[in-house]
Amino acid sequence: RYFSAWFCPFAQRCTIALEHHRLPYEWVEALGWEVRKSTVGEEGRSEEAAYHWKSEELLAANPSGMVPTLLEPRTGRAVHESLVTVEFVDEVARAHGSTFPPLMPEDAFQRAKARVWAPWVNAKCCSPYYSVLCKQTRAEQKDAFDGLVSSLRTFARELGDRPFFCGDEVSLVDVALIPWAYRFYVFPTYRGDEFVIPRDGELGAYHDWLQRMLDLPAVASTVPDRERYLEHIRKYATNSARSKVANAVRRGAAAHEYDDERD
Repeated sequence: RYFSAWFCPFAQRCTIALEHHRLPYEWVEALGWEVRKSTVGEEGRSEEAAYHWKSEELLAANPSGMVPTLLEPRTGRAVHESLVTVEFVDEVARAHGSTFPPLMPEDAFQRAKARVWAPWVNAKCCSPYYSVLCKQTRAEQKDAFDGLVSSLRTFARELGDRPFFCGDEVSLVDVALIPWAYRFYVFPTYRGDEFVIPRDGELGAYHDWLQRMLDLPAVASTVPDRERYLEHIRKYATNSARSKVANAVRRGAAAHEYDDERD
C-alpha cells in the first residue's frame, strides 16, 4: 500500500519511481487539509488556518504521519522519507527483473555522485520554494528566491550538456528536483512577475532539462493539475498553512530542517 497525497511534491518523487518501473501499487490518499481556528499573531487574535489531517492507517504505518510511506501489509514493514523510497523502489524493481533503466546509476562513482547531489538539491533547490511562499516580507521572499536561482545555476552548470544529471538516463537527482521544478510556476501568481525563473546563461540548460523531464511518461502522468494545485498552494502564500515545513520556515529554519517535535 502506498500512502500518498495528490498535492505533495515529496510524495511525487516516490510516485515517479513507481511509475518509472511500472510497479503495481495501491494508492491511499492519506494526507489532507482541514480548516479550523488558530490562535496566532500579535495579541493572540483568532484566525482560521489549514491543518493537516492524517489517516489512521498512515499513522499506524509511520507515526510521523509523513508521505510518502510504503507499507508491506503482510509484514507491517514500512519505508518512508522520499529520497529513501526512490532508492527502495529502484532496488525492489531491479531485484524483480525490471527492464527499465535504474534510477541509481550502474557505475559506482555515479551512484556516489547521485547520493551526494540529491540531498544538495533537496536543501538548495527544493527547500527555498517554501521560503519564497511562506515568508511574508518582500525582502525575505526575494532573498529566498535569489538563493534558489543561484542554486539552479549551480545545478545547470553541473548538468552541462548531458540530457539528465548523471548522463543519458534519469536518476535519483533528477527525480529529487522535478516535483518542485514543475511547481515553480506558482511564484508569479503569488509573488509577482519578478519571481519567474530566468532563462539567461546556464539556466537555458536547466529549462531544457525541465522540458525533457516533463516529457517523460512517469513524470507527465504524476504532476498535479496546474489550476487545482495553484489553489491548493494559496494557503502557504497567505501564511495559513500549518504543515511541518511551513511551521519550520515560520520559526526561521529551512523547510528541510523541520523537526517532528517542534513543528
